[in-house]
Amino acid sequence: MVFHAYNNLLKRHPFKTNMMSTGILFGAGDGLAQWMFPHRDHDDHETSFNYQRTARAMIYGSMFFAPLAVMWYGKKLPTLKNPFVSQRVRARMSPFGAEFSDVLFRVGIDQLFVPGLVWIPLYNVVMTTLALHEHPLDLAYEKLSNNWWNVLRASWTVWPIFQLFSFTFIPVHLRIVAANFWSIGWNCFLSFVHNTPGHGKGTGKKLEELVDIEDDAEEQTMVYS
Repeated sequence: MVFHAYNNLLKRHPFKTNMMSTGILFGAGDGLAQWMFPHRDHDDHETSFNYQRTARAMIYGSMFFAPLAVMWYGKKLPTLKNPFVSQRVRARMSPFGAEFSDVLFRVGIDQLFVPGLVWIPLYNVVMTTLALHEHPLDLAYEKLSNNWWNVLRASWTVWPIFQLFSFTFIPVHLRIVAANFWSIGWNCFLSFVHNTPGHGKGTGKKLEELVDIEDDAEEQTMVYS
């Protein structure tokens, strides 16, 4: 009953509903990550729960990420077709084959261009501004200069596989919600790698070294990208 009502709200009010649910899920993901794997200071003492960081994650998810995500994932991306498949070839393909070729093209466009050019820069600019850092644009530029490639490579370890599944099997209006739930687990893994002794830099494990992309003063640098 609850899912049915929520499903109808997503269809009738995609912007408002996704803005509300995305803000809640981004906050839940950040809060769960902090609770399960709290930050430690240089003396190896646990720092207190950062409610401001969670609030910033909620504001970013609700006011910035969700509206753009609805436009891209809900409106524009589903209309794109693979331009490398001609009409003659498409006519000979099965309906599933034609659709899957379009899905592969959409995943390629989404993962090759959108994270690096939109989500990662947007997240850094918005979060440094919300944190009231002095000269937030300069700080965001510094973070992007230092971490942009590492963050993008880290996102490619999990998001292309998820998006391939999402674009193939999940209805369009539910894809943002599904991605938000996926990002909760991703956030927890990032916190685990960054804050658990014996993991991250120097472990020799490629995935853990790749995703250990923060220093102690930074916030989660990838809620969804």
